[in-house]
Amino acid sequence: MFARYVPWMIYAKGRDIHEFYFEIPDRPGLLKRVLEVFIDHNVHVLSVSAYTVPEENVVQVFIFADVKGMNLSLEEFKEILKEETGYDVRATGSLVKGFMMGELAFPLYVFPGVRSMIMLEPDFQEMLKGFYRKLGVIAATFLYHLAYSGGKLMSEYLSRKLGLRGKELLVEMLKFYQASGWGRVELVEYDPYRLNITLRLYESIECKAFGGSDRPASQFIRGHLSGLLSGLLRSDVRVIETKCIAMGDPYCEFRLEHVKEEKIE
Repeated sequence: MFARYVPWMIYAKGRDIHEFYFEIPDRPGLLKRVLEVFIDHNVHVLSVSAYTVPEENVVQVFIFADVKGMNLSLEEFKEILKEETGYDVRATGSLVKGFMMGELAFPLYVFPGVRSMIMLEPDFQEMLKGFYRKLGVIAATFLYHLAYSGGKLMSEYLSRKLGLRGKELLVEMLKFYQASGWGRVELVEYDPYRLNITLRLYESIECKAFGGSDRPASQFIRGHLSGLLSGLLRSDVRVIETKCIAMGDPYCEFRLEHVKEEKIE
């Protein structure tokens, strides 16, 4: 696994950071030519985010760059980029030297039509802790059911999009948790006919907030996994956490059980 930095906020002490946005036709080699314009004019590229929209035959490009050593004016540089790309170029600077949040992108999409959001780990964990402080153990029930609905929706959505079934579909769906930064999920056992499914979650962003616990701490992610599997199996099921990093275990482990004629708890 490799750590991935999502280019929406950047800190580079002493740099004069600007954000650039432009579009280019979806043709091989064109992005390389445009990036060479930055090199030619001594503009230090700090991050690049480029996304192709196949239906529109265009690539959207966001760049954070240090313009401190640029050998021409910002407006002149934008004009050169415009000539190279064939599109207008937008650029914005920061009031704080060396730090910048993305200002030119909104809303955020993980792929066309699916809007997303980014949340920092400390923010998410403090929200969880604050929820428990205010509501006590009742918070666990709210978190579980809140996430259950989302997991079930995710299962139904990916089932339609991926065109897979059974174990292959589950393996692909479980990649969501790693790609979204929740944790890395491993499918250990899979026997849907006997409801024998075991999952291991490494580095849970939820359970990391509750170290030193004497009981499993996952409610939000556990609820999401329960909804995901309920959608996959088309039956009301839930996962029970039998191991947890909050209790000192090396990973969180979840086992499946059927829910009988009762509300999911």
